[in-house]
Amino acid sequence: MIVGEFVIVAAGILVAAVARGTATGRIGRNHFAGIRTKRSMADDESWTIVHRGAQPWMIAGGALIVLSGAIAAAVPAEPASAIVIGAGVVIALACTLAGVLAGHRALSERAR
Repeated sequence: MIVGEFVIVAAGILVAAVARGTATGRIGRNHFAGIRTKRSMADDESWTIVHRGAQPWMIAGGALIVLSGAIAAAVPAEPASAIVIGAGVVIALACTLAGVLAGHRALSERAR
């Protein structure tokens, strides 16, 4: 099942790359990639502020997805690799939520 683990690793790399691209402004406001909430989509400045605040958490989430895919590829037993991937994805989703909250907190602080 190496193909499945490869897809997981590639998805993690994509998450981290999008996090970096949106935080640096290389990926502008759009309807396909990034944190797309009412507040982040309000204008280009809000988009950038939210993504800069979220970047560390989003990159951590992407790295955890990569790590879980790599570990799952090294674990020969099917149930164990599924558990590793599942745990990695759950933790990565928690990082994503923390990133969204951190990004919106940065936007709120900017408004003060």
